[in-house]
Amino acid sequence: MVHLQHTVIVEPVPRRWFEQAVLTLYDLVARTRADGGRLFLADGRRVPDVRLAEGGHLRAGAVYEVDDDAARIRVRVLEWDRRSAVRAAQTISDGAVTAEIEGVLRDVEHPRTAGLRGSIRSSGTRWASLTRATGTSRLRLDDWWTAAAGTGPGTTSAPLEARLDHRLGVATVRASPHRLPDGRWAISVSLTARGRSLPRPLTAVALRLAARSLHRSFTGALESAAAHWNETVPDLVARDMPRLRERALDALADPRDTP
Repeated sequence: MVHLQHTVIVEPVPRRWFEQAVLTLYDLVARTRADGGRLFLADGRRVPDVRLAEGGHLRAGAVYEVDDDAARIRVRVLEWDRRSAVRAAQTISDGAVTAEIEGVLRDVEHPRTAGLRGSIRSSGTRWASLTRATGTSRLRLDDWWTAAAGTGPGTTSAPLEARLDHRLGVATVRASPHRLPDGRWAISVSLTARGRSLPRPLTAVALRLAARSLHRSFTGALESAAAHWNETVPDLVARDMPRLRERALDALADPRDTP
């Protein structure tokens, strides 16, 4: 078994701003319309490279296809309810590898939990079974902001937990924030990897030999993610909701269109 731990320092996101941003983006999408399979924003600009292939727009069962030269991408709406949840499943396939991801955000008006689960598999190769893996993640937003604000008792488990399962082993990631005196977040992230069943002794040896390299990759990936966060998040948080909405509209719209 290998256990890694590292802490990164990032700029905070106020909970009130986050909730307003989620609601703003939800309303932006909710105001889009479909015409002949093509999608249009509320200001009339077209959303490029996405079309409604099946079902009613933003209703359970609706299927959207994304134009991509390298892969086939399909997104199915499983639930679209402002007070209950937004849930969608995405399938990405390039002919050799297929990835399926389902995401959910519960209670759009006051988000409580967010989660992902997915799988990846390949076909047509001798070692296809070794590429199969499944994963889950869950973020408890109430617990995250309680821990980040330091305003209540800590929970026994990390607010963010993720797990990856493979026939050779299991990897678990946990993350928990802590508020620093200057208001920034110190996020402690841990990764535990272990082998399973018959391959466990071989996997254990491989993990032990690769521990130093894994630690460098682990800390490097976290520091890179934190640097990107600190470059982009403060600018976003500084925006009020009308400006955030305009930025999102511009990002979704076809650049050849004018409002």
